[in-house]
Amino acid sequence: MSLKLARINLLIILWIFYADLLFANQIIFDKIELGNDSKAQKYISEIGDDKKLNFTDLFNKKNYEDIENFLLILPTKNSNPVIQDLIFQILTTKKKIDKNFISPEEDNKIFELNINKLFDTGRINKIELYYSQYPELKKNEFILKKMIEGNLLRNRHSEACKILDNKSDKMPEIFGKILIICDIINNRFEEAKLGLLLLKELNEPGNIFFIDLAYLLMSEKEIIDSEGLKKQLNEIKSLNPIIMSSLQFAEISPNYEQIENLSISGLLSILSNPTVDTDLKIYSSEILVKQERIDVDMLSQAYQLSRFKSSDVENSLKLYKTLSPAKARPLLFQSILKEKNAEQKLKKIIALLKISQIDNMIGPISNLVFDLVPEEKGLMSTEDTLLLSRMYQSKNKIFEANEILNNIENKDFSSEVYFRKIALLVKQFLNNGYLDENKLRDYLIGLNKNKKINSEKLRKIFMVLILNVELPQDIVNLISNFSFSESDKEEKGNLQYLFLTDQFSKNKDIFNSLDIFFKIVSNRDFEELSLLENYQVLKILKNLSLDNYYKRLLENILQ
Repeated sequence: MSLKLARINLLIILWIFYADLLFANQIIFDKIELGNDSKAQKYISEIGDDKKLNFTDLFNKKNYEDIENFLLILPTKNSNPVIQDLIFQILTTKKKIDKNFISPEEDNKIFELNINKLFDTGRINKIELYYSQYPELKKNEFILKKMIEGNLLRNRHSEACKILDNKSDKMPEIFGKILIICDIINNRFEEAKLGLLLLKELNEPGNIFFIDLAYLLMSEKEIIDSEGLKKQLNEIKSLNPIIMSSLQFAEISPNYEQIENLSISGLLSILSNPTVDTDLKIYSSEILVKQERIDVDMLSQAYQLSRFKSSDVENSLKLYKTLSPAKARPLLFQSILKEKNAEQKLKKIIALLKISQIDNMIGPISNLVFDLVPEEKGLMSTEDTLLLSRMYQSKNKIFEANEILNNIENKDFSSEVYFRKIALLVKQFLNNGYLDENKLRDYLIGLNKNKKINSEKLRKIFMVLILNVELPQDIVNLISNFSFSESDKEEKGNLQYLFLTDQFSKNKDIFNSLDIFFKIVSNRDFEELSLLENYQVLKILKNLSLDNYYKRLLENILQ
């Protein structure tokens, strides 16, 4: 019997044997033991790095349900880089697991959840590093599957399939669709068709699109004739790595809704996929640059992919107001790069900063245009001056941010200018520990001339100030005497969390404190949090001595 025929027969036997389990999510793990002593069993979820000592005891003396719930609520799509970094540190710390609370089976499930979260955050290299460091993972089908999917997302298709080629036991309930796509990649069409026939026999609705797509990849059919397939694609709400890789082979772009639902690993793959529409690449780039997962240079490249008429680029200052922010930003950026006139260039930069406030893009855009700002700025409106001051602050240029505010004509400062000046004083204190109390006093007196102030921003600035600075009594009195008008956002937040936050964080209960922390922030932009919510998350970080994260979030509030 030929090797090819033997392989086909083996495939048939395996697929029939696992027919009821085909493509299910159940994963069978081997128990991992060290040496001959069964009591020395090492739990697989204890893998990780030794250096991040803050989180070593995070799961100690916790049962499976508590740990599962904690991992499930980690907001892996949050746009804030501070939250993303905190999640990464938690996931990669080598944590103690108390074997009196966790069974070996539950340990395997914790490991799977942890690896899934790493995968969602696009940390595929970290998964591969663990695989290479821990020999016991060589038998683990789940991590193998994640490594294969990671290679597919990074267009390393041959490497993905080699992982399977080197595995003698290719379990179809885990690797079924991957076996098929690898057979197609390697032009083993007969084997692929056999797998597709067996898959079709299961008659599962979720497999129909994959089957049709796989047959298209093996045919000479032009994409233009595959409108039915594209219609099927529009009905799919989420994409897995195998579908995404297959779409690239078929030169079909996913749609906006599918991109919106992708994890970070999926968004990263979009940038290297030549078949994805330009608008979707820009959308993905903007999300990733806010999370600091890509540099602004990649955002610059994405913006320059958009195609505009020369007349549109020339008239960008008028045209951008008629476009969505995602369309306006690439247009303005291209126009800025081509503009020779310093006055016009500055106007376009300010317009780009203004339109970037909508999607919380002011930080990345400030990095993008900072070196393009002309030296001579001339007369500017207060609104434009405030925008440039924010740009300088985002680059930690505190002196320049203050200087440009001082150029406002007649020194007739509005409330917004005072907010910015107070924020800069606090930012300077965070940088070097010095607070100019005289200036702060003057700004507060100037602000107090307004009978009522409706500003959530000022409340948050005061919160940062009070949390970090021991103020003299007269300044405390000035702050206490402020009269704020009512704000709907002010009341947002769970008062129960407030009491729990204080109790848990003061007692250094890191598990319950961080559990509340992640429930509060969820996948929202940090700027969307209310004053109460801001206070709670900052209090947790401060009381747990997570100083790096605490300071970085303070700077977010002051921006």
